[in-house]
Amino acid sequence: MKKFVRREIFPYWRFFFLLFAGGFVIGTIFANLAYQNRGQDVAELELFSLEAAGSALWNEKEYFFYLLPRRLAGMAALQVIGATALGTPLVITELLMYGFFCGTFFGIALLQNGIRGMFLFLAALLPQYLIYVPAAIGMFTVICCMSGQVMRRSSFFGRKAVQYCLWCVLFLTVVLWGILLEAYVNPPFLRWILKS
Repeated sequence: MKKFVRREIFPYWRFFFLLFAGGFVIGTIFANLAYQNRGQDVAELELFSLEAAGSALWNEKEYFFYLLPRRLAGMAALQVIGATALGTPLVITELLMYGFFCGTFFGIALLQNGIRGMFLFLAALLPQYLIYVPAAIGMFTVICCMSGQVMRRSSFFGRKAVQYCLWCVLFLTVVLWGILLEAYVNPPFLRWILKS
């Protein structure tokens, strides 16, 4: 098992990290440039106003049903495309995009509020991203494996298709738990962080 993980799985994770890190660096540079040239009346970059976040009112149930189709539909669409030769290019694009947006938001939070803004940014990701990140890494790994087999013109039908579908259902279930955490645990946690 250890040899399988080291030979088959670890190279993907290392590749994923490098892609995300590259996007993150680009996003951070973009945030610095955009923030320096924002002008006097630009409100779009005020993404991490501590006052606005502290006064926000959350309806957990409505927030859950707002997140549910967006998170699950995105994962489901990724899974469908992942069963084709476009799966690996899509994973590369997704990781670069995630890294870019994460770097942008992190940079803006840091520029606006310093160290406190950085902690606010990190708090906004907890605890749901402790679920989302492993689910995304696992799903990306499965997609790259399947997409690679399709590109080598291996048959998608039969046992491979069943295994892929089971992985998809598993990761959708994991993401559902992440949505529950994001809707019901993250808002009170974030309010507690802002008050402390």
